[in-house]
Amino acid sequence: MDLVLLIFWFLASLILASAWAVVNGNDIVHSVVWLATVFLLTACLFIIADAEFLAVIQVLVYVGAISVVIIFGIMLTKRTLKGGEDV
Repeated sequence: MDLVLLIFWFLASLILASAWAVVNGNDIVHSVVWLATVFLLTACLFIIADAEFLAVIQVLVYVGAISVVIIFGIMLTKRTLKGGEDV
């Protein structure tokens, strides 16, 4: 088996595991970190496919901008517990 194919399947399995962690995460901040991991691993797949420009755009736009905006949105919103008291 070719080494590139083996690396592809390894990265694809890591992407699936990270996406599963995004969906099943208990803390929303941890889910955002796993989502950024999915974006970075997807950029690695673009590099394997010889699409370096798409990999750079993936990192700049999604990891750099979208994940940071989601984290800022989470940190700036007011969270309450189930009983109604503020955290």
